[in-house]
Amino acid sequence: MHNAEQTSNGCIIRAQERDPNGMRCLVENCPRDRAVEVADVVPRERSADHKFMTSIEWSWNMRKGTLNLDCHRNIFFLGASLHSLYKSGLWALLPEEHIVDRYMDEPPGRFAKTALEREEFPVVEGETFQYTFLPLSDMSSFGITRQNQETNLADPTAFTTHLHPFSTLPSFTSHVHPNFVILRIACLLHHKSRDPYVTKLRNTNPVVRKLHDFFPAWVLGELPPWALTDPTFTTVIAREERKGEKEEDEEGEDSQISSETQSDYHYEEPEYDSCGTCTPPRRIWFPPPKSKGVSDKGLGAKRSSSEVEDLRFEHRGKYRKLSAHFPHEHSHGDDPQSNWTKESTSDWARHCSNSPPPTGPCSGSRFGVGETGEGGGPAAPMIKLVHPHIRVEIDADEVVL
Repeated sequence: MHNAEQTSNGCIIRAQERDPNGMRCLVENCPRDRAVEVADVVPRERSADHKFMTSIEWSWNMRKGTLNLDCHRNIFFLGASLHSLYKSGLWALLPEEHIVDRYMDEPPGRFAKTALEREEFPVVEGETFQYTFLPLSDMSSFGITRQNQETNLADPTAFTTHLHPFSTLPSFTSHVHPNFVILRIACLLHHKSRDPYVTKLRNTNPVVRKLHDFFPAWVLGELPPWALTDPTFTTVIAREERKGEKEEDEEGEDSQISSETQSDYHYEEPEYDSCGTCTPPRRIWFPPPKSKGVSDKGLGAKRSSSEVEDLRFEHRGKYRKLSAHFPHEHSHGDDPQSNWTKESTSDWARHCSNSPPPTGPCSGSRFGVGETGEGGGPAAPMIKLVHPHIRVEIDADEVVL
């Protein structure tokens, strides 16, 4: 998994300000000096899965590339041990049923409810919401000790121990948003769908049964064919407007292309919102996977999505022009479709032979210093030009392609 940027200070500050529990562990209610950690509702690493993120953005009626998991509504505070169990998927937060129902339609008759489509996705507003502790596996070997009061800790009632299935735990008030809570538990229920414990839970808990259907609706479903031309989802511009000129030999290709938003596949160095008052509408930045044979120095350490797209079109056009302008290997006649002739090629060769030795990709003289050519005489000037698609050797007036 690629390394993401760290949780921004601005995000943590906003979570601290809006957390109704004062940064205490949401479940144990212990103070933050007892190893309380910042926890993600939906793991931030999911931002590296572009297909996953695009599906969620479409389902949630968002613009492509604007879902930021580095958001104060996606982080809360947990003690270290419970945080470790949470990241392992052993438990999750369960929203109230009436909140879950707001994300589902109400078909007539006895048909089961299904997740709402993009156009009907609800805007659920609220400063805080209520959640309960839901174990997703047999946690009979675990006990949760919850602090009931902040003062007089010597009082026997100051702490209460709760055991599996933790039905004695009270509900929790949190600032985290149901969008993220539902997505997290839906993913876990899907990946644990064959677990006997989860199967029993789904059959006995009506809320869990409803939540199980969100994963195929939000994540597994394919985007409709018109998604990438939907102006409410992504920006669509003409290729000629983007490039400033028509691409050669592009007959039969669509004249419209989908332009990624600036935040989608955000390859630029991230700007941290340490003092920001709101979450920037962009995905969490992850280093792009390196292509084989391409180094960071070749494409630059920083490259925005538009620059990468332009580079791809630019190189594709250049390769096509090179293949059209150079005769086929072993061909010595003039190419009627090319601007190159034998005379112009020879002039170009003589010019190159009189130029200083090339640097970088060019390997310079074929002969080392002090070497001689055939017959003991001085070596003829030889320059090798190395290109991913073309290899050119220049020897006096002779050109070999």
